[in-house]
Amino acid sequence: MKPRFFAPILLAAALAACGQRSEEELLAAAQQRVEQRDAAGAIIELKNLLQKNPDNAQGRLLLGQMLLESGDLAGAEIELRRALEMGAPRDKVVPLLAQALLSSGQARKLIGDFAEQSLADPQAMSSLQQTLTQAFLAEGNLPQAKVSAARALQLTPDVEGAVIASARTKLAGGFADEALAALDQLLQRSPKAAKALQLKAEVLLTRGKAEDAEPLLARVLELDPVNYEARALLVRLAFARQQVEEAAKLIEGMPAALAKKPQGRFLQAQLALAKNDAVKARELALPLLKLMPSYVPLLRLAAGAHQQLGELADAENLLNQALKVAPEDGGLRRQFASLQLQRRAPAKTMETLRPVLEAGRADAETLLLAGNAQLMQGNFEGADQAFSAAAKLRPDDTKTQAALALTAIARDTATPGAAARAKADAALAQLRELAAKDSGSNYDLMVVNTLMSRQDQAGALAALDKLAPKMKDSPVPHALRGRILLVRKDTAAAQAAFEAALKVDAGYLPAALGLASIDMQAQRGDAAVKRLEDFIANQKGSPQARLALAELLVQTRAPMERVTEVLAAAVREEPNEAGLRMALIDHQLRQGNVAQAAQAAQEAVAAQPQNPDLLERLARTQAAQGDRAQAGKTYARLTALAPTRAYGWLGQAQLRLLDKDYAGAEREVKRALEAEPGSVVAQRLLIQLAARQGRVDEAIAALHERQKKNPREVYALTAEADIELGRQRPDAAIALLRKAVALPDAGDAPQRLFAALLGNKKREEAQAFESQWQAAHPRDTAFPLAAADLTLARGDFEGALSRYEALLKRSPDAAMLINNVAWLRSKAGKPGARELAERGLQLKPDNGALRDTYATVLANEKDYAKAISVQRQLVEDQPDQPSYKLTLAQILIQSGDKAAAKGELESLARLGPKFPQQKEVEALLKAL
Repeated sequence: MKPRFFAPILLAAALAACGQRSEEELLAAAQQRVEQRDAAGAIIELKNLLQKNPDNAQGRLLLGQMLLESGDLAGAEIELRRALEMGAPRDKVVPLLAQALLSSGQARKLIGDFAEQSLADPQAMSSLQQTLTQAFLAEGNLPQAKVSAARALQLTPDVEGAVIASARTKLAGGFADEALAALDQLLQRSPKAAKALQLKAEVLLTRGKAEDAEPLLARVLELDPVNYEARALLVRLAFARQQVEEAAKLIEGMPAALAKKPQGRFLQAQLALAKNDAVKARELALPLLKLMPSYVPLLRLAAGAHQQLGELADAENLLNQALKVAPEDGGLRRQFASLQLQRRAPAKTMETLRPVLEAGRADAETLLLAGNAQLMQGNFEGADQAFSAAAKLRPDDTKTQAALALTAIARDTATPGAAARAKADAALAQLRELAAKDSGSNYDLMVVNTLMSRQDQAGALAALDKLAPKMKDSPVPHALRGRILLVRKDTAAAQAAFEAALKVDAGYLPAALGLASIDMQAQRGDAAVKRLEDFIANQKGSPQARLALAELLVQTRAPMERVTEVLAAAVREEPNEAGLRMALIDHQLRQGNVAQAAQAAQEAVAAQPQNPDLLERLARTQAAQGDRAQAGKTYARLTALAPTRAYGWLGQAQLRLLDKDYAGAEREVKRALEAEPGSVVAQRLLIQLAARQGRVDEAIAALHERQKKNPREVYALTAEADIELGRQRPDAAIALLRKAVALPDAGDAPQRLFAALLGNKKREEAQAFESQWQAAHPRDTAFPLAAADLTLARGDFEGALSRYEALLKRSPDAAMLINNVAWLRSKAGKPGARELAERGLQLKPDNGALRDTYATVLANEKDYAKAISVQRQLVEDQPDQPSYKLTLAQILIQSGDKAAAKGELESLARLGPKFPQQKEVEALLKAL
């Protein structure tokens, strides 16, 4: 038994000994650790010292120095600033703090804090000026960089760092020969000057002499194995040559002292991303962001990891953060714009690129991005200009030629005509030529996609025959062939093509989905579901397949509990996939399960607190639960986390709308548009708010402008129809809704037109439209359901019943339809209501609406004892639903028990405005 107590006794003794040591002893112990190059041990000793006396300035200074050496830049900045506040010598603190700021990418902050300050010690002042030189260079301010470098050299003419600072300014000014001469002089005096060797290598790299630079960098690592910058440069060169294994040797061969530092872990994250292990890259990068939140290379790397994983909102947020730190970084702007384009946000893409475009500094890649953004917005002239400018910069570049060709093809699709078709045909011919010359597959894929969009299946299949040899080991040509054959209704050949794709790559989801679609066409829903379930079982880590399975279960009218189970299991299996968490929350909200949606949102945000999409859903569930105060706080967090996205401000606007604070809501919407000028939701809401506040002419003018710009947008027509209905101009509204219904994607316009016709005593027209629409759209379930609901709301119980019964034949297990049909049959005194309600309860025994209807049906059949028993149990099970208590009171009145009914009604009356059916309660109480 003794050994069990031995270690704790020793530990207690050690702790007691620590507590007995004086500040001087703890500081001496820390300094000894520093001399032994034991930074971790020194940090522990210093934290013990500061626990004893938090105001020990020397301890703070030394702790800041050790944190800087260990790579904890954020911690170093905090401790060094505290040391300054406590009176530590400025000559010792400021150079270290300047280095911490520069290393963490805060060049602008460094300049603002220390550019105008002076230090008494020449060595310290020189060190500060050397660091400022690099900061000014990072900000593109060469004149000030030269001033700082000159000051450093004047103070310490023979110090290595001062000479190097001066050489850096010469290099930045385009005087590479002078920079090399200065470095060579220094190296003659000090052949082992590692920083000079490193900068000389950098100069050689700018001249394209990698073969001369690499031996110098290797020499730096011999002299200083823990030198991060030299190792990082060698890694970058290896990656540039696609030599991932060479980079791996450099990274995996790091000394432990560097590997444990944040910079070392950053290199490990770079390697993971290069090996397409985005999950590992993200796991390594996220903790580093807490230590180096403003380090631009780290922000870009973390964004790249999120982007590979499909977490585009996270990637956008990180790149936006990086751009605030380095707004002049053209490569960063391109990366950010490329991501925004991937997210189909062309307006935001143009905003990101605008500073470069307006300054006339755009390179070909930037112009290509701008052209694609213009193309996505339908601005063909703008796209032509951008692509033509790119072509002038790179006249022989096939990318720009292809971009111009695709613009002509897109123009033909949007505005068909003889001239446009002729240009599109010429562009297609140009793409074919590019594809024939190129050994890659990109241009062939462009040809195939163009032909598919033109409905030229034969041409697309012929183009695939040319593509297939270039992509022998890829499933893509087989899957594309399957898609085309499906359009041609050659199901057997399509199935063979999809199966061939899966033989090449068993994890290729589009092929599995193609086979599932064939199953669905053949009315084999169970087989389609089983196919995706098998795919998921054999292909771990396939979130898109899990989402597809959930959607398929909805299509096959599986019980919603099954969909919930699939999504919940997916979240458990892949907890880092934000898309799965969002799908679960959205599913629960659609089902009206607000409490479950809120719980899923809370768990999601706890797992990924920096994900703005998850935070938005948390706010939405809080609002749905009626907790507007908490929702407001969450939306405020969202605006701080994702300031370039509209939905934080839009959430605030929706909360103000609930309070009927229209002016406040409008202010929030305008903030949303400042953050995201292209937000369609914000633009629409601004129009609605103008109408609500009586500025009808302004709203209609904005809607007419939208109709010109977006002639296929349903919203602009339906919104104007709403305004016309409000102005008692039903004929104008109906005319607008008929235009909307004729559009390819009519949205909810058919339902609105049906309601407008009924509401304006055009019953025969409404019925005629209903018949025409359903005949033309036999698979549309939204319209017939809306028509049934509208008929019921207007008190036409017979018409509603016939419509609901028709829907019930199509979906015999739909609880809502069973409920409505049973209630209406019972109300009309028609047979089958009780049996139908009982069947519904067998399917959904806990469904409150069905239990309520069942009790009503029983009461209508005068089975009062059972009806009262069923309803009392429902009220007990769901006490937060007072409407069930109202039904109970009505059944008690039917049964003749007025005293019991009065008790139930009085308890409802005490709820006051919380229960919206108070008028009905008052009427029943008066009648008793």
